[in-house]
Amino acid sequence: MPSYYCTDLVSPMNQLLVSALADDPTTWNPSDKFIFISDSSLPAKPFAHIYSTLALRTGSDFCVFPSNEWADIQSTGGMEMVPKVHQWMVLTREHAKQTSQLWGTGTWHNFMPKFQMNWKDYSYANNTYGDHRNFGCLDEFWHMTALFGTIKNVNIGQESVISLSHFTNSPLRVSNNAGWQGACDTFVVWAQYLHTPGNNPFEGLYSALDSASIPHGGNSQRPGWWDTISATGIQTIRNSDFLFIRKFIDQPRLTNPGATFGQTYANIVFGA
Repeated sequence: MPSYYCTDLVSPMNQLLVSALADDPTTWNPSDKFIFISDSSLPAKPFAHIYSTLALRTGSDFCVFPSNEWADIQSTGGMEMVPKVHQWMVLTREHAKQTSQLWGTGTWHNFMPKFQMNWKDYSYANNTYGDHRNFGCLDEFWHMTALFGTIKNVNIGQESVISLSHFTNSPLRVSNNAGWQGACDTFVVWAQYLHTPGNNPFEGLYSALDSASIPHGGNSQRPGWWDTISATGIQTIRNSDFLFIRKFIDQPRLTNPGATFGQTYANIVFGA
């Protein structure tokens, strides 16, 4: 499946859904979940914990950026907005079916030009695109737009609440102090968002790590990563609310003498 960084990673994502939906067609369950994870991710919990957590949720899990990061355009009656989300989402079976079908019919293929994504002048001084409004990639917006539509008639100077059906931890707040919303299942370090005010589970885990386990910070174009961690840091990951953790390089170094990362991680995360 052809893909294009930022402008179209949705095609391969939805092709994965098509393939997954066709797997074992006679044994599917309406509670099935379809989880996107990256090759640099590790589970932060035993399989049984992840399974039971997701099976109890009736909606799809989207980790929603603070609302001042959402895409917006001026329209009649106010702003028209779309929440920006991490692409590491968890979809219900029904949502997986809908998105794979909608993409095939051309739904919202025009999202990037309609919302004038990434049109602002690039700032080489601080390696950012202005204030980050209408900044991002198609895979950070398309699934939310296709499933829930846009949020219309928004007065950005006034807080509002948006109820979404089959969306984990609905409703969404359009508010500058809401922080992260929805369900953030995968931990990742984005330096510019690490200390975002309001609800911030990423800062919570990061601040609990011991000094030997602090990941590299990354930058505005690349998230942080681990190449070194301690057993204490792995235990902190296991104790967190996250189900998956990224990014890890291949064969990270464990700071504890006489032990390997792989065996220690397995013992701590999967052993209990």
